[in-house]
Amino acid sequence: MPETDPNIPYRAETILIGRQAILDRDLEVFAYELLYRDASGQSNITDGDQASSRTLLNAFLDIGLDRITGPHKAFINLTRHFFVDTAPIPFDPDQVVLEILEDVKVDNALLTGIARLAEQGFVLAMDDYDFQAELAPILPLVKFIKVEINDDNLPKLAARMPALQATGAKLLAEKVETAEQFEQLKTFGFDYFQGYFFAKPNLVKSDRVSENGAMVMELMARLNDPDVSMTEVVKLVSRDPGLSFKILRYINSAAVGLRTEVDSIQRAVVLMGLQRIRAWASLFAMAGLNGRPTEILNLGLLRANLCERLCRLCGTGEPETAYTVGLLSILDAIMARPMSDLLKELPLPNEIKRAISDHDGDYGKILHIATKLERHEAPNGHCDGATPDQLVEAYAASTEAAFMTLELLDRG
Repeated sequence: MPETDPNIPYRAETILIGRQAILDRDLEVFAYELLYRDASGQSNITDGDQASSRTLLNAFLDIGLDRITGPHKAFINLTRHFFVDTAPIPFDPDQVVLEILEDVKVDNALLTGIARLAEQGFVLAMDDYDFQAELAPILPLVKFIKVEINDDNLPKLAARMPALQATGAKLLAEKVETAEQFEQLKTFGFDYFQGYFFAKPNLVKSDRVSENGAMVMELMARLNDPDVSMTEVVKLVSRDPGLSFKILRYINSAAVGLRTEVDSIQRAVVLMGLQRIRAWASLFAMAGLNGRPTEILNLGLLRANLCERLCRLCGTGEPETAYTVGLLSILDAIMARPMSDLLKELPLPNEIKRAISDHDGDYGKILHIATKLERHEAPNGHCDGATPDQLVEAYAASTEAAFMTLELLDRG
């Protein structure tokens, strides 16, 4: 790869950025690991590629960590030269956790550099630790040890936990894919968890749906009926004072940015449109359900905002419909029921159902792109009108919008 000047301003098309939540034992978000792929689809940078490493950090700096991670810390992988050279890390130590890659060359220069950054206030983590003997000198210098979970090492972990816990570091399990693994790892003594397990809760049978969940589904079914009138939507929302209050507070917030105050649901429908009010009412109804990690709702908000922006970039479909598709795509995780059953209960247009269930049609392609970007994967050319830098900005703007909405929801 050609050498470039690390002082050249960042160009967004260099990388695609994603993130993955790191949750605590109570399934609250502790931090996010920032993920990336470069323009050629590669997800790794080599120790010798100093320019690419600097470009990566410049990208995070230019976009703004707070837009991607909100109030939470960012875990960022760094290559060897950041630990052995004297180039400053361009972030506040309180914002980030610096990860040391498992294939790093361990020598005095590396250990000195790690200690220097720790003295500067930076928190450090050992990435993908698998009890490699050569990494042992690093462990006393880090606050977190990340262990990748797989079928081979999971049965052996219980016996290895005393050695891990003796380091005094917080233990983070990576690639946790099921609720069963999460529960098992909690009993082992892990402190933090990373993976997609939180969005795949144990599914309950339809005859065990809670009364609260059934009421939410009934409300969402009526709200999302294609034949529902504006008058009925206003009545449905106005009937629930709490729902009305949340919608009016949201529509009058900085997240929406209207110039005039809206003081009635009817006025809100006139200004924002029937479909957007339906979506918001569905959102606030889902947010009222207890027992699901907040990060699932955050994921739905990210997808909703991202699908809307992608719809505009791709120049296909209606942005309001794309927003609804993104939001409802996490309904199975929120309700802890199979999506196929839920879609049967909701009188949604077929194009929305096909988009959610099969990624079919224009909206399905948009949802596919959104889920690819979530996992820091390059889309498969479904949106030829969007440049990589536009995709990066759409993702960053969508995460920022999701955090703003969550903040309003947290106010009760």
